[in-house]
Amino acid sequence: MDNTQKFSGKATVYRQSRPSYSPEMFTYLQQVFGLKKGSVVADVGSGTGILSQQLLELGARVFAVEPNEDMRLVAEQDLGKNKNYISVDATAEQTTLPENSLDFVFAASAFHWFDPVVFKHECERILKPGGKVFLIWNEPQTLEEIQQARRAIYEKYAPKFIGFSGGHKENPGVKEKFFDGKLKEVHFANPITYDKEKFIGRALSSSYALNESDERYDEFVAELGALFDRFAVDGVIHEAQETVMYFKADSL
Repeated sequence: MDNTQKFSGKATVYRQSRPSYSPEMFTYLQQVFGLKKGSVVADVGSGTGILSQQLLELGARVFAVEPNEDMRLVAEQDLGKNKNYISVDATAEQTTLPENSLDFVFAASAFHWFDPVVFKHECERILKPGGKVFLIWNEPQTLEEIQQARRAIYEKYAPKFIGFSGGHKENPGVKEKFFDGKLKEVHFANPITYDKEKFIGRALSSSYALNESDERYDEFVAELGALFDRFAVDGVIHEAQETVMYFKADSL
């Protein structure tokens, strides 16, 4: 399947169950890199606009580049009234944005779907001199027992499963090469609490998760529910999630 279509039919559950990114990360971006009101940025692979919304709250002018129609329309419904939000129907590899027009490029929970070589050239084209690229993921610090059980469910029901967050952590060399061997990463606490609905929804929002039309969908959801019940305390699971941001070290 074309990577741009992997989230078709998942936009609503994605918006409802995916967490935002750590507020501490935005403080860091402001203090260290000068992100500010009026900064012109691209949120590439912007999905349902989770990162875009946080950037807009800082006063940035945000070009939200998203090729998947379902995801893009949800973001437009939520953010379209903000004059600083510009929705762009395009891919990471061909954003259609003007040359030398951006202060920053962000890719949040998305870079693992891009062609890294072509995306790098596109960033070089659209960034102003001295502009910077940031790759961001929310990474759960899940108890190993829960993680193993969750992985087993995905492997049982989801043949497209290749690892959490697109398997990017299993391929660190891709990010290292993207940043010319000068990769730096910074971690920010971003804990999350799941009730049962949100726990199941988070799983269903994954690209590899079964859809309602799939034959074993009900079994898949039932096993996820049973996993939640096994570990929940007072009806919730607390997860020590982190937001992790990667960038080129010499940009400091």
